[in-house]
Amino acid sequence: MVRKISAVRSVALVLCAAAIPFACSGQTGELTAHLVKTGLYVISGGGCNSVVRLSQNGLILVDGKLPGNYEELVKRAGKLAFKEQPVRALILTDHLQRHAGNNAEFLEDGTQIIAQENVRANMESSRPSGGKITIPTFTYPSDYTLRLGGVEVQLFHFGNAHTSGDTVVYFPNLKVVAVGDLYSQSPDPDYAAGGSLVNWGTVLAQILKLDFDVVVPGTGMGVSRAGFEAYKTRIDTLVARAAALVNEGVSRDQFPNRLKTGDPGGLLNFTGDQFDHFYAELSMAK
Repeated sequence: MVRKISAVRSVALVLCAAAIPFACSGQTGELTAHLVKTGLYVISGGGCNSVVRLSQNGLILVDGKLPGNYEELVKRAGKLAFKEQPVRALILTDHLQRHAGNNAEFLEDGTQIIAQENVRANMESSRPSGGKITIPTFTYPSDYTLRLGGVEVQLFHFGNAHTSGDTVVYFPNLKVVAVGDLYSQSPDPDYAAGGSLVNWGTVLAQILKLDFDVVVPGTGMGVSRAGFEAYKTRIDTLVARAAALVNEGVSRDQFPNRLKTGDPGGLLNFTGDQFDHFYAELSMAK
């Protein structure tokens, strides 16, 4: 059963979406649940924001946090409905441990684990500390619609950006979209897992074709549609400036300093290796 809130409160939450008060904290410890819209919550802490969608037949969860948070996450998620319910489906926005660190426990409890098809290969190649991985039980190529207990959730893979296996999770009747690590203060493409900063803006453009007014990122506070549009503009500006430098013949050694001079809003925070990959993909796109 879905918990109801007043229409006045629901509207207020939408209007304040640019400052939804949830944020990621440490690896383990206390988790905190926050209402986003009727029937949809975010549980912050434990490495990432986990989205909980209530349904009449169990819970749909987006991202399962770092190892060590399973019991607390399931406990808090189960108490968001009038009666405790199991997690029927876990959707992963990518392969990283902060999203998939408790896959084994979810699988043992009968939860279906859903991810884009490239997540499996990325998990197998990344080998997190401990060497143990639990791959998804169901994968999809470009889009998939999950229906459970009267609730519809749409999953999309719009191309390589943070990784080659990013999933965008859209709740159409609530106009909410969960984007994982596709939104952050500093974009961080995982080049080892097929990430691309050059393609990032293209992926964001596809997300903006959806009808939403609240964005739930993988970490940090919620974002309005306007804030998400501004983020895309900053990335597009950054990539355009970087491409212009490469087209001018700026060398790889000069590239970071020349780019940071015009870095819009301090958006970029790359390591040397990431600069190598970024320069290489810009050079290939010439």
